[in-house]
Amino acid sequence: MPVTNVRGFAPTYWGNMMREIDITFYNRQQTALAGVLCLGSPVGTSSPAVLLCQGFSGVKHLVLPEVAAGLAQRGIASLRFDYSGFGESEGQRGWMDPRARVDDALSAFAWLAQHDDVDASRLGVYGHSFGGPVAICLGARERRVRAVVSVSGPGSGTAMLQSMRTSWDWVAFKDRVEAARATAATTGETTEVGINDIIPFSPEFFAAFEQLKADGGTSGLEAGSDANANRFTLASVDAMVDFHPEDAARRLGGRPLLLIHGAEDDTVAIETVEPVFANASGPKRWVIIPDAAHIDLDAGPGLARAITLAADWFSEHARS
Repeated sequence: MPVTNVRGFAPTYWGNMMREIDITFYNRQQTALAGVLCLGSPVGTSSPAVLLCQGFSGVKHLVLPEVAAGLAQRGIASLRFDYSGFGESEGQRGWMDPRARVDDALSAFAWLAQHDDVDASRLGVYGHSFGGPVAICLGARERRVRAVVSVSGPGSGTAMLQSMRTSWDWVAFKDRVEAARATAATTGETTEVGINDIIPFSPEFFAAFEQLKADGGTSGLEAGSDANANRFTLASVDAMVDFHPEDAARRLGGRPLLLIHGAEDDTVAIETVEPVFANASGPKRWVIIPDAAHIDLDAGPGLARAITLAADWFSEHARS
């Protein structure tokens, strides 16, 4: 299916039937992870359900609550959660390991699929920003996934990180990562940096982020004194560059894939995502929202439009 540009969208208003339940589940390392199950159907009703995967921020209380509410209005249950080491979940802090996030998502999906109010034959997965490739990789590994949605999700970790830098900055950045690796190997000490050292967000992104601080932040950043209050180990870059959702897209096995991006995405360059779309073999659609930057799909009418598109996709494809 061709790439689609969307114009003239309006915000969606949610109903009030939603029920939310705080839950705890465990990943394969038996680390306790915190989640919220959101149900939009009457008690005892078996409904379709979607696992929601967060972006770089790693926490369930940013952006995803509105996604859950929008899906609940359509009778679709959801589970959102904090990754290991983030939010209310246990685990070592400061690490960004996409493969470990996929493993956490697999455990979350297993918990969701067995719930009494969920129809295990109608399950999907949604990823926002850096959660997009997590969702795609989960879809490639979990046969029960019926449909996948990625909103503002990057492709190759290397392509994303390199696209944000000049050629000389990229060389210097790789040298810093190698030096941190050598320090860790020699002394056992890790090098922590602010998120902007790993992902150099644009000035426009930070201007929009300031406006969203009152709501706690974005899919990429939690509100703090500044962006660099979000600290990560520099060694996380090794895990990020070894992450290839474009390869996972080949293994979706015909599962329907919807990609949603802002045409002016200043964090995830659209060109870096093209291999993901090209490699997906099943039903697929790429919706590009004109004039929207990365953060514009984290709130307001951009997010509302993304939720509507995602709900339509799951309603169409996650059928028994």
